[in-house]
Amino acid sequence: MRRIGSIVLGLELALACTGTAFAQEPPRPAPDQLALLESDDPKLAANKKLVFDMYREIIQAGRTDLAEKYFTEDYIQHNPNVPSGRAALVEYIKATRPVRPIEPLITFPVITIMAEGDLVLIATVSWQPDPENPGKKYANTHFDLYRIENGKIAEHWDHIPKDKSAWSFDPNVHAKE
Repeated sequence: MRRIGSIVLGLELALACTGTAFAQEPPRPAPDQLALLESDDPKLAANKKLVFDMYREIIQAGRTDLAEKYFTEDYIQHNPNVPSGRAALVEYIKATRPVRPIEPLITFPVITIMAEGDLVLIATVSWQPDPENPGKKYANTHFDLYRIENGKIAEHWDHIPKDKSAWSFDPNVHAKE
């Protein structure tokens, strides 16, 4: 429980750094994604690299053939739009994104990657349609928390509501224009 409390504190700090909903300044991505993977603790560095590589290969590139490399078979999913289990995640990824080339970096803005114990948090910038200004977008921060077990992702949390239109995995949603 203490680890989750520390991650929650980290989330609160990340939120404070990105501003409130009324701020005009969008969240700022880290200037060097690879520097975010560094840690004095080799296990934390490995856990951050696992999540970083999974983002590039699975979420971004849609390479479901690599899912076994990253996820436990009984992977637990806390996003209400995706069932638990690696097989269910593979089906979801196949249905929501095309296969793309694997890039050396995450192509959308990454604010931070934090790790403590077996937990890894990644925060990214996304640009959403502004309901108050049709045709314009506003900056939002997306958070994903992963639990690592024996070198694979065993559990995932995010803040996505039960509304498939609330989030898109299209990389363009992470672009201002």
